[in-house]
Amino acid sequence: MVDYSALGTHDKFLCGIVLSVSWRDYFAPISSFKTPQRTNIKDSWGRPISSIRFSFMIPVPQGVLSVKRIANEPNKPYRTLLNMELRYCRRQKDSICSKANFAYHAATVKKDELIVRNCCDFKALESASAEYAEQRLT
Repeated sequence: MVDYSALGTHDKFLCGIVLSVSWRDYFAPISSFKTPQRTNIKDSWGRPISSIRFSFMIPVPQGVLSVKRIANEPNKPYRTLLNMELRYCRRQKDSICSKANFAYHAATVKKDELIVRNCCDFKALESASAEYAEQRLT
């Protein structure tokens, strides 16, 4: 959580979706990035409202995530946006999982130059995540 209270806005938390990629839980962040692209989240009129950033997915060990209770969000416009994003993600679940797996495969197996250049190093992150999880257990 990042404190933005000095700016008079809501705190920033890492909002995203958790999905299974290569037999691991991955967190794919949702961003306010609205430039038209294949990863946009759209409102009911088809307009981009945000984007799922598959290139910035990170593997997450068990026990490090918490659930955002949208109903408890005090900022009504922000709560509305979060609800629209959630509805979209639920409707597009299969497509989202497919795109996440495509990004992972293109970056780790296919080694697509453009994707590799613009993605996190998933394999390095997996190693770091496993090391972190091991340290938490000791």
